[in-house]
Amino acid sequence: MHLIRKYPRLLSFIFSIIASYVLYALGYLDWIKELHSGESAVAFVLGGFLFSFGFTAAFGFAIFVELANTMTPINGALLGGVGSLIADMTILLFVQEHLMQELKMLKESWIMRMITGALFHHRFPKWLRETILWTISIVIIASPLPDEIGVALVGSLERIDKRLFALLCLVLNAAGIWVILMAARTA
Repeated sequence: MHLIRKYPRLLSFIFSIIASYVLYALGYLDWIKELHSGESAVAFVLGGFLFSFGFTAAFGFAIFVELANTMTPINGALLGGVGSLIADMTILLFVQEHLMQELKMLKESWIMRMITGALFHHRFPKWLRETILWTISIVIIASPLPDEIGVALVGSLERIDKRLFALLCLVLNAAGIWVILMAARTA
């Protein structure tokens, strides 16, 4: 009960991811496939938006695979990238506005101090620690892994150039979506 009061948003966030995976695995969310209609650009934007969230990434992936042959891969990737950008900026704002206080409390817990102490020892200069954090975030955002993790890592930095972050999200997500579309076209 103490954890629920101390980290309510963080626990809700984790619970929503778990619940969505369970609902998807049980087939309760199959109706989402009916939201798109073939060649619709809106379906690619929706797919990109869904692709960014851990609990809906499978739906976004399915939309891309299903629509891979309805549009050129570059156009589909750019439209999907725009949807992912909208989602990632929403995540970043949520992290900065609502989760930062809980993340700071979590960061001060003994287990997180031990983990961050091992990974980001103060012997390493700050620029190196931030470079490592950005690199991990970039890999996560570009991959089919949930963008929330990468965005939360970036959101934990003290200063963020939101324009650079937006450009990175667009390019990285579009590149990842392009790979999916190309693979789906050849399959």
